[in-house]
Amino acid sequence: MRRGGKEYDRLARLQRLIYILNQNPGGIGPEELARQCGVTVRQIYRDRKALEDQLNVPVWAGRGKWGIEPGLYLPPISFTTPEAMTVFLASRLLLAYSNAYNPSIVSTLTKLNSVVPGPLRDQIRKTIEWMEKQRRDAVFVHTLETLARAWIEGRRVKILYWALDDRIPKERIIEPYFIQPAAWEHANYVIAHCSLADAIRVFKVERIERIQLLDEHYSIPAEFDANEYLSPAWGITVRDEIETVKLKFAPELAMIAEETIWHPSQVTKLQPDGSALVTMRLAINIQLQAFILGWGEKVEVLEPESLRKDIVHTARRMLEMYRAK
Repeated sequence: MRRGGKEYDRLARLQRLIYILNQNPGGIGPEELARQCGVTVRQIYRDRKALEDQLNVPVWAGRGKWGIEPGLYLPPISFTTPEAMTVFLASRLLLAYSNAYNPSIVSTLTKLNSVVPGPLRDQIRKTIEWMEKQRRDAVFVHTLETLARAWIEGRRVKILYWALDDRIPKERIIEPYFIQPAAWEHANYVIAHCSLADAIRVFKVERIERIQLLDEHYSIPAEFDANEYLSPAWGITVRDEIETVKLKFAPELAMIAEETIWHPSQVTKLQPDGSALVTMRLAINIQLQAFILGWGEKVEVLEPESLRKDIVHTARRMLEMYRAK
């Protein structure tokens, strides 16, 4: 029992050591570490060796101080069961966007699976087994991991990117501001400042053919807020003009319209005839048009008139296409 108690104390001390090192990015001396951990300086040296050899914590040493290499290690954390469920559901949602094998999600779920209760453990195990059967895309995984590192470390990246209307890819240097999965497109996007356009642009991660992490640093402007930037958008594409969109859902879809929030600005009101009127303030794009057309004759555009005409035009073109065959 005593040895078990000592081992618990040792692990708790190592965890505390990791927290202290993380809280001092400029480094902290071994004497001060020993004082804060309540051990001798000799013991703190042994603890540092244990961190490096047993826990693979990347500790640096210089000018009489120790620290953890920035961006390479996160301290251990604990989850409540609802928090673990949230991580699991978020991972499932990310999987639904790509339907591809992602080793980072697998490792996250594997770690999570070691601490959750039995029923949830079984579901996580089945998800991991399902993921192992999905297609591999090493280029995408490398690109996403490089973008994440650039974002966290504040480093520019050079990319070779295929814009939708490009005949050949173009080289750009970008400063990642945010990485965002998009449900409608089943894709991932990086919001970044583009040197070629000298403006903020949105890049689809799957269209990045090549990526290189640069030793050039940048800072995200304090006024940039990804939530505000994306709030006018339906999906990920953002345009300047925000309009009021009114959609009438047929009575058989009224319950769906009432219970579903498609956009933060959405207001839904049931009508006397049983239909539902959905009003939103957003920038109109092709993703919104695809959403409306996907409901067929069950959803009618009331406003704006320009969107209504676009839907009518597309519906007529579709009819002509099917009649021709």
